[in-house]
Amino acid sequence: MNEKLLEMKNISKSFGPVLALNDVSIDLYGGEVLALMGENGAGKSTLMNILSGSLQPTSGEIYLNNEKVVMSDPVKARELGIAKIHQELQIVPELNVAENIFLGRWAKKGAGVDFKTMMKESQKYLDMLEIKVKPGTKLKDLRIGDQQLVEIAKALSLNSRIIIMDEPTSAISEKEAERLFTIIRRLRSEGRGIIYITHRMEEIFKIADRLVVLRDGAYIGTVNAADTTKAEIIKMMVGRDMTEQYPKSPTEKGEMALEVKNLTYNAPEGSFRRSLKNISLGVRHGEVLGIAGLAGAGRSEFFECLAGVHHAECTGDVFVDGRKVTIKSPGDAIRAGISFATEDRKGTGLALQRSIGENMSLPLLKKFSTFGFMNTSMEKKEWATQFENLKIKAPSAKTLVSFLSGGNMQKVVLGRWLMTNPKILLLDEPTRGIDVGAKTEIYQLINNLAKAGMAIIVVSSELPEVIGISDRIVTFCEGRLTGEFLQAEATQEKLLQSATAAE
Repeated sequence: MNEKLLEMKNISKSFGPVLALNDVSIDLYGGEVLALMGENGAGKSTLMNILSGSLQPTSGEIYLNNEKVVMSDPVKARELGIAKIHQELQIVPELNVAENIFLGRWAKKGAGVDFKTMMKESQKYLDMLEIKVKPGTKLKDLRIGDQQLVEIAKALSLNSRIIIMDEPTSAISEKEAERLFTIIRRLRSEGRGIIYITHRMEEIFKIADRLVVLRDGAYIGTVNAADTTKAEIIKMMVGRDMTEQYPKSPTEKGEMALEVKNLTYNAPEGSFRRSLKNISLGVRHGEVLGIAGLAGAGRSEFFECLAGVHHAECTGDVFVDGRKVTIKSPGDAIRAGISFATEDRKGTGLALQRSIGENMSLPLLKKFSTFGFMNTSMEKKEWATQFENLKIKAPSAKTLVSFLSGGNMQKVVLGRWLMTNPKILLLDEPTRGIDVGAKTEIYQLINNLAKAGMAIIVVSSELPEVIGISDRIVTFCEGRLTGEFLQAEATQEKLLQSATAAE
């Protein structure tokens, strides 16, 4: 291991009466990948926001190469050689890839911008990550996985000594993740230090040298990755043993809740959406149907079609409880009993500058209003029910969702759609970027909803998860349905083989 690049000593941070960090100390060496572990709300993001200059500590000191520094703002941190890849993307959708990679530091040519140089330099970093997009493509036209890879390219372009990676694989495929790991190993061999935040345990043992665990804003301990186990890490994170990762019990299957026949979607030319061809499947009341597939296989597009997002480009028949329904808009889907929780909770799932309660009430404004006035007592009663059932950790329903951890944001999204009392619930990557404790709570919720007779379809990129929570699993590949498995017969190998066979 090389010289010590970073030391954060006795860092504390208070937000009013709330103590987010309490006397936390960590260090980082050149040529090291340090995994920062902890549940949502443990203080990981707060600690990294202090290191990257977005927040100032209440107390404590930061040393770079044994010299004390003050991270006054993100620009200062960048000047000192610190780059951060954010879990929730820091992009400008209307700008192109090159403009986003060099955001805030566009190349100059006289009094103007040197777009040619930016395009050339951007292509170099895109090639490094083997991203098959053009530097001139607008970010809004990319799927979320490619947007996240552009964020990674931006960090690489800064040529920083210390790189913070916050859930960098949460929205990319397994193949793309392996490509990223290769880049990380190369950066490590160059003597750079990487702080890596993830909730995917298997990644830790692939790339991390040491692990630091935080819990409730406090430092719990540091261990060598080679000397620990998944069970030990989880126990450090949550303070207890978690013997049942996928709490699933048998449910009684009812009649067919949703039946889809020959659904075909023709994606607009030039878009990065996947077309679908002749998708036929069904799910019963009380059943959890999992959909597995690689990123870009068409799983999200399938949900969007069922939710009425692409009505003009879709053909095929949809039946709810045996009755044919026509879904031309998300409103039609809700009225038919179909609710859809999107994978991109910050981009399309939530209004970030609105409160928890306002976000939950969005699809139900007519239900909660009389002659144009909101029935706040009815709203508050519904909010209280969701707070209790979902164990949302927040001061009140008036709290802005932008202040919540990823896991609690996801619970707000789920609470909103559960308030619509759906017959069929579509969950697209419901546990993306959340900790093991929150994941288990969501798995239990899914199980309880199925027991109550709801039909649930779950898209997940994590094969152990989709096997663990589903009664049946279907696989998508390149817009086609390529396989179907009962939970008892499904294995990761079988699903992966089926998810890579388009014909």
